[in-house]
This record gives sequence, structure tokens and C-alpha cells, in this order.
Amino acid sequence: MRSKTGNVNDRNRNIRVISQIVFFLILIALIKMKRPMNWMVIFLGSAVMSALFSRFYCGWICPINSVMQVSEWIGKKLKIQKDEIPSCLRSGKFTYGMLAITFALAFLNMKGRLKLPFLLVMIGLGFLTTLRYPQATWHKYLCPYGVILRLPGRFARFRMNVDNTCSGCGLCKKACPAEAVEVENRKAEIDPAFCLVCHECSVICPKSAISYGLKSQNVETRQYC
Repeated sequence: MRSKTGNVNDRNRNIRVISQIVFFLILIALIKMKRPMNWMVIFLGSAVMSALFSRFYCGWICPINSVMQVSEWIGKKLKIQKDEIPSCLRSGKFTYGMLAITFALAFLNMKGRLKLPFLLVMIGLGFLTTLRYPQATWHKYLCPYGVILRLPGRFARFRMNVDNTCSGCGLCKKACPAEAVEVENRKAEIDPAFCLVCHECSVICPKSAISYGLKSQNVETRQYC
């Protein structure tokens, strides 16, 4: 029988899936109304709120992430997905390059010099990337929106916390789609700058040691470049 915490985590994950479906339908509606740029209101609002609630946009709202989960399933079924992230991407330079391209496209769209639905382009890129490589390839090393959300996310008051019942088994690290978990001294540590608040770690934890809530007082804030 699962613990009360385990049941809560299962419920949170189910609600997350419903949220992803709802917001994907909202995006489709905006596209049909020829107002896809209105999606940026949702993103910017979520970016501000991530300073309090962590990067919930990535795990609960982002249409790129929603499509990537389907892409990952297809890639595994077709046996074309690799387990390793390309070493050339781990420098992080591609992430900032993607961010610069995104800003450039947004500027050109606002000026009317280019009519390119760059969010749809990003959805396509995320889908194709995840057909071949793990989700973390996009989440941590390519996504331009993720770069924007890292800064407020790392200072979030509400986040995924690991309590002292953690045994350091590493299952949460394997389940994390964003490489936000590290195991040190037989205890998992979750980096809020990269955590998507997707609850995959809390659902798989055999000790029910991971939960979402106020920042634990014993969690150290890491420094970032």
C-alpha cells in the first residue's frame, strides 16, 4: 500500500498531465484565432511567478514539453533514441545561441519584417530532438525559454524538497527529465534552477522522501554563472 505522500504525488502528476492537455488546447485555439503571440502573456506571467513557485511553466504548461513526451515515446518505440546527450551540447553555449535566435525572431515579428511562428518552430525542434536524444538535451542544453526561467526558478520559495529519509538510491536522478537531480553523500539534491516540478522524482521515490513545498531550511543555494 502506498503512503499518503505517495498518493499525493501520484495525484499531482495526474493533475499535471491534465494541465498540459488544457494549455495545449489553449495554444491551438490561439493559433486558430491567429493570435499565437498572446501565448507570450502566459509565458511572461509564469516567468514572474516562477520566482515563488519554481519552473512550473516547464512541467505543467509548456507545449514544447508536452509534445516532447510523445516524441520520446515514439523514439523509444522505434528504437532510434539514444541514452546519451551529445557531448558538444554540454558546454551550454547552444542554449544561449538559441535564446539569441529567439529574441531576434521575436523582434522581426514585432516589426513585421518576418512572419514566422517561432513558438511552433520551437515545438518542432523539441519534437525532433527528443526523437533521438533524452528530454534533458532540450530542457537543459537547448531550450531558450528554460534559460529565462533559470534565474527566478533558483530563488523560488516553493520547490521540490528532499527530506532526511532519502537513502540516495538514485532512482529520482534516473527519472528526472531535466538532469536536475544529483546524489551526494547518499542523499539526493534537486537543483531548482533546472527542476521542472514535474513530480517524476517524487512518484518514483520508494521512501516518499520528495515533496513540493516551501524551501527546506537545510537546502543550500548553489551559485551559477
